[in-house]
Amino acid sequence: MAPSMTAQTAAANAAATIAASESRSSGRGQPGRLITGPVAAGLAVWAGLAALLGQSGFFQTEIGGIPVAIVAAIALPVFGFIIAWRAFAGVRAFVEAQDLATLTAVQGWRVVGAVFVFLWAYGQLPAVFALPAGLGDVVVGLIAPFAAIAVALKAPGWRRAAYGVVIAGLADFAVAVVTGIGSIDGNFLNFAGAPPNSIINALPLVLIPGFLVPVFIIAHMMAIIKLRSAR
Repeated sequence: MAPSMTAQTAAANAAATIAASESRSSGRGQPGRLITGPVAAGLAVWAGLAALLGQSGFFQTEIGGIPVAIVAAIALPVFGFIIAWRAFAGVRAFVEAQDLATLTAVQGWRVVGAVFVFLWAYGQLPAVFALPAGLGDVVVGLIAPFAAIAVALKAPGWRRAAYGVVIAGLADFAVAVVTGIGSIDGNFLNFAGAPPNSIINALPLVLIPGFLVPVFIIAHMMAIIKLRSAR
């Protein structure tokens, strides 16, 4: 069975388990919706802007250079979220209303990173970037739904499972950023004979670092906040 199908099945089971757990709970407030109308609208605008910038060549990097635009596209939304969480009570209330199991399960969509492995197999991406980044995403995507089930059921070790997803997920992104920058033409991981790492700067792949990566990092940040306050 393909990793994506396995993860989607596991995610569906996780969602069912989470819903069942919530229905059995008593004396607890209902968790807030993660994707509200304003959130959906904001995500749509964000993705559209990333697509437009990608189409315009904004994320292209010179040989031997640092992809400043992509690094900024990842870092600025994350820092913006942290600032907003500290500054605005409404943002803090929204985060606190979220369900930790849902925030953990959403990382199951990280299996889309398998596309890096497929592109490496077809000679479109260098192994030094595609294999650690792609396989790391697949691993996180496969374990996230099962960790979410443990969180929803408050099974023994549920807190360690949730932290494990956060740590593995952020470590995977750190490795992907370092190997991605290093494997650009002319940089320290651009080995002779390896394919260039240029397609990651253009559509459609640029939507992964330009949109999906910061979204998943923010979900990790929200999970950390919930874990710190969880009982």
